[in-house]
Amino acid sequence: MRAELLEELKEITRFLSERNRLSGSPGLREAQEYIRKFVARNIRVPIKEETFQVEKYIPVEGRIRVNDREIKAYPLLGSLWGEMEGVVVREEEDVEGKIALARVGEERESEKARRLKERGALAVIFYTEDVDSPYFGTLNGNGLMALTVDRRTAEELTGNRVSLISRVRKTKLTCRNIYFDIGKGPFLYLIAHLDSKPFVKGAIDNALSVALLLMIAREIRDTYSFPHRIRFLITDCEEMGLEGARHHVENLKHTYYAIAVDSVGWVNPAVLYRDNAGYNGERIMEKFYRHLKDLKIDIPFRESKRARSDHIPFKEKGVQTLFLTSNPFTLRHTFYDIFESIDWDVTAMWFDVISSFLRRFHKL
Repeated sequence: MRAELLEELKEITRFLSERNRLSGSPGLREAQEYIRKFVARNIRVPIKEETFQVEKYIPVEGRIRVNDREIKAYPLLGSLWGEMEGVVVREEEDVEGKIALARVGEERESEKARRLKERGALAVIFYTEDVDSPYFGTLNGNGLMALTVDRRTAEELTGNRVSLISRVRKTKLTCRNIYFDIGKGPFLYLIAHLDSKPFVKGAIDNALSVALLLMIAREIRDTYSFPHRIRFLITDCEEMGLEGARHHVENLKHTYYAIAVDSVGWVNPAVLYRDNAGYNGERIMEKFYRHLKDLKIDIPFRESKRARSDHIPFKEKGVQTLFLTSNPFTLRHTFYDIFESIDWDVTAMWFDVISSFLRRFHKL
């Protein structure tokens, strides 16, 4: 990646990651307007947009009262509103009639919350052992109160009787996908989500990936030619359940391949051959593997039972999918996912690998 392109990539990423981009927020609208102007000025192709509405429980604030103290906490996306009192016990113990303390791990938060509710838990407090930050996950219709705290607070709460306060707002959001095409023929999608979790900046997840898509599109705009049309899809509401991608695939036509670029600016580059929704596309993964061998670049192919991104609705439609990410990515959905955490050497590698893969795709 040329030095001047890298500097421009940093500039775009910095702008996008300076603001929280929760779906429906002013920060997301500012980021979308920046993208419109960049495409019009630098890529010079028509932009298309699609709007849709979703109704979600949006976190506002949370607190935990314990031993005459009040500790700041954060409701998860989808948490119930209200107050709950009970004794905090670890998830492996008897949680019936108690508040379960649950570690973020291999299982997704919504799945773990569902199991804990089935075991009789009144509510859940999530924490991660990877970094000392709350972890901002998502519940999908579990009908449960769930807050998150940092690991030190989690240790303090264990065994104590506490009161949880969860303040959320049931909100109907108007969301927006942005997309544009280069080339002609059946579609090959390159996808990155723009939205972030509440309370965090999401520089690596996923401002950087959106910036990468814009730079790749500009780089290949005048030199690209092979029998596929690349559709650059920048989605909304990924962090709320892949809602943007699910809306887009309702009218999917003539699409054979889809590549998700999600959280690639970290020190552990990876291709996920299997994720939370099963195996990805054998043909496109074989192409990518041969491409890496030709470049003499070693990116491991890994499995993650909890990983999800916007390629999944495409996979469910029978499209060949490729998932490019970082695994493990310890800063995901925490306060530490900021611009200063990006690994720019890895980022430059991804730019070169993806842009050259698109050019060579039909020959591999």
